[in-house]
Amino acid sequence: MAEKSTMITARLVETIEVANVLGEGVLWRASDETLWWTDIQARRLYRMGWPNKDISIFETPERLGSFGFVAARDDLLIAAFESGFALFHPESAAIHWLARPPELGDGVRLNDGRVDPFGRFWAGSMVERTLADNEKPDGRLYMLDENGRAHARASGVHIANGLCWSPAGDRIYFSDSMRNKIQSAPFDEAGAGDIAFTPFARTEDGSPDGAVTDRDGRYWSALWGGARVACFSPAGDEVFSLPIDAPQPTCLAFGGANGDLLFVTSARDDMSEAALAASPNSGAVFVFETNVSGAPPARARLSPALMKAAGFAE
Repeated sequence: MAEKSTMITARLVETIEVANVLGEGVLWRASDETLWWTDIQARRLYRMGWPNKDISIFETPERLGSFGFVAARDDLLIAAFESGFALFHPESAAIHWLARPPELGDGVRLNDGRVDPFGRFWAGSMVERTLADNEKPDGRLYMLDENGRAHARASGVHIANGLCWSPAGDRIYFSDSMRNKIQSAPFDEAGAGDIAFTPFARTEDGSPDGAVTDRDGRYWSALWGGARVACFSPAGDEVFSLPIDAPQPTCLAFGGANGDLLFVTSARDDMSEAALAASPNSGAVFVFETNVSGAPPARARLSPALMKAAGFAE
């Protein structure tokens, strides 16, 4: 492993004390300068203005694993709920189901997801139940096309996480948290067929959870159980480590007016009273000012026919 660089800097500027059970899926929306994230286990969706820190909370009909913004629509989200994909209107709680893959259920739910650089929403599933002896996990990575149809692009996954793309959109990154490995593969606009992932990096002191890339192509991974964020070069070498004042960081997003703020969600799920007393900031959102930056997330591009059928056509 290459020596850790001293060129990257990050300074904690805010700790947002929201006590999330399982904060996840954080995204920055530049159009109205708001930060969005989900508390999966509490079935809540958060929106926070920045820098005023005004918070709105929306109840969700199911556990919400991840979501994305929709092109030209600040009132809608494309969502990966536990049982399937849907369009969701937070203000009214209106929902239109798009796809509910039959593999979900029986201890399998959708988890981490993100919109790719070409406007398609992707999400992976995770196996929550305890596997029987010799039972192999069958979580999958799905791509949702512009007409709302779900296509499996990888299988044999235990806990899907770490999904993001290189700034140029020519590589996809993906992790399986239970296996402590981050993978990558070439990517193009077609996004067709099974993806042949190859090893990118391994983590030894925490499980790779949510991730994001910066404008220079570095891969930033929240390490569940590791109390830190690890930053990897495009070659897979760890070049920076950012301590987090919570043992279970979960996901991260670049945002702010210049894209140089790093927002990190965390969790207090399954922590004992003693562990919470030792780490009272668990479940908070941490805000760091950095000397690097990331681009706003891509937005989902959906067909006019789908929007009309869902009742969301303008």
